[in-house]
Amino acid sequence: MKKVLAFIVLIAIIIGGWYFASPWLAMKGLSDAAQAGDTAELEERVDFPALRASVSDQISEATRRRQGQGGLLGELGGAVAEQLGRRVTDRAVTPDAVGRLVASGALAAGLLPERLRGQEIEWDVERDGFDHFRAVGTFEDGTAGPILLFARDGLGWKLTGLELP
Repeated sequence: MKKVLAFIVLIAIIIGGWYFASPWLAMKGLSDAAQAGDTAELEERVDFPALRASVSDQISEATRRRQGQGGLLGELGGAVAEQLGRRVTDRAVTPDAVGRLVASGALAAGLLPERLRGQEIEWDVERDGFDHFRAVGTFEDGTAGPILLFARDGLGWKLTGLELP
């Protein structure tokens, strides 16, 4: 009886350890792959179709917010910008771009404000239930960075989306 109880306690400790440690290990693995420029590892750790859809949706939402500001011409320009944004997203969200995002806080260095360039970004893990977590980026000066969204993939995690500041 004591062996069965010890086995159950051991299994509970292993599951609890995985539950609490796996998001940090997933983020560390992604960060290490980004620092090393290991595109094959980045491709394994990122769900690129889901990530591209997330970025594209944010571009579409930002475009829709601005459409009502310019009348008919503004709406036409917004529709064109939305389509262009989807095409650019499909080409721009690559393993190299994700590596830059994790290492520097921006998909492209030119998109990062001058005052943030060269600053280290720190990632803090926040759980969103059993199947999701967020890695919240913060620059050295306290400025909010991007938020990386992860979903459970078997016993591991994949980057599936992001929220730009």
